[in-house]
Amino acid sequence: MLKDKKNKKTLVILHGWNDSSKSWRLFADQISGIIDVKVPDLPGFGEQPLISDEWGVPEYARWVEEYIEKQKLNNVVLMGHSFGGRIAGFIASKNPKWIKALILYASPSIYRPRLKTRIKIKLYKIAKKLGLIKIAQKFKKTNPELVKADREGLGKIFRKVVPFDQTETLPKIKCPTLLIWGDKDTETPLKNGKETCSLINGAKMEIISGGGHNVHLEKPYIFYGIVKKFIQEIYK
Repeated sequence: MLKDKKNKKTLVILHGWNDSSKSWRLFADQISGIIDVKVPDLPGFGEQPLISDEWGVPEYARWVEEYIEKQKLNNVVLMGHSFGGRIAGFIASKNPKWIKALILYASPSIYRPRLKTRIKIKLYKIAKKLGLIKIAQKFKKTNPELVKADREGLGKIFRKVVPFDQTETLPKIKCPTLLIWGDKDTETPLKNGKETCSLINGAKMEIISGGGHNVHLEKPYIFYGIVKKFIQEIYK
């Protein structure tokens, strides 16, 4: 019995920003036929209360590690979507003993802001430094996600998470890694995914034609097939 528990295969899914475990119910039901599935709500999302508005990626990563360790999970495939991918990638870079493989799905693990965004950030900082508060606020409010995050008490977290760059830590990942991307993703462009893939030794990438940022909802059967194949290969 103990041996079976020790070798139990588990897929742990970390959802994205402004999301929760709810959007993963269909996929979890599908994939549960081949592997045990855990989809925790991250603190501040879904049914999980916010623990601290000062957290960034490392703190969320530690919460997930404790969640996995408390349940004594081993042989884990860790999958992260978008914000969850940032967390999953950071955890995998530390190569915990319990991790079997990693799936990064539309994960903005590297910070490569567009030129327009870089200009706005620079103008915001200049205006703030000069004491031009109203002008600074104008540049700040052009980001609807930040405005929403501030309204929900997640603004400080958002500001830490978005510029968190993992260019130096991704090469430390040693476990088998799969990246899944929609070629029409406008939130995390495909070129970012390709660069992320190039930073992880031996990583493979699956590109879903016509897919956006939420392929698990847009093209659920294709997404399911890709993940199922990867998991079956990992546990051969």
